[in-house]
Amino acid sequence: MGSHNSTPELKFVCRRNLILSINIDKNTEKDLQLSVEEAGKLLAEEKLEVVDFSSLVDVSTDPGHYVIFLEIGGEASEEVLQECCNCLDLSFVDAGYVSSRKVKAIGPLELRVVWRGTFLKILEHYLGLGTVVSQFKTPRCVGPMNSKVQQILCNNVAKTFFSTGF
Repeated sequence: MGSHNSTPELKFVCRRNLILSINIDKNTEKDLQLSVEEAGKLLAEEKLEVVDFSSLVDVSTDPGHYVIFLEIGGEASEEVLQECCNCLDLSFVDAGYVSSRKVKAIGPLELRVVWRGTFLKILEHYLGLGTVVSQFKTPRCVGPMNSKVQQILCNNVAKTFFSTGF
């Protein structure tokens, strides 16, 4: 650090693009992407793939927890999906998340597998609002202000799993 023209130089500690946070945890879109990629490796072993994904923070329970929505190409067994759920949870390496999970300040990660076409419904929703298809990017974290997208995701859940990873 130091100073410039007798003005202290600052170093920002928080990450940009913070999307998932409940307690002292700070996870970005990149952290979420890496976690989904790790789970995708398990699916690939079964000749399956992640079609698309999104997430949200559920604070309606105490303690709050992360919810990850996956659309999967193909049919995965319950065992493989539970492994994916645990893998997603254990792949978040942020120290605040890991320590909060260990002391149960953040609840078990929830994996919600959605029906095929769910993310197409989200695209159609945004197109209806005037979004240009070439500019559309799937929201990776759906905030509480985006109730319509939350509704689309929650109304299309095929299976639900909770992590047993911690």
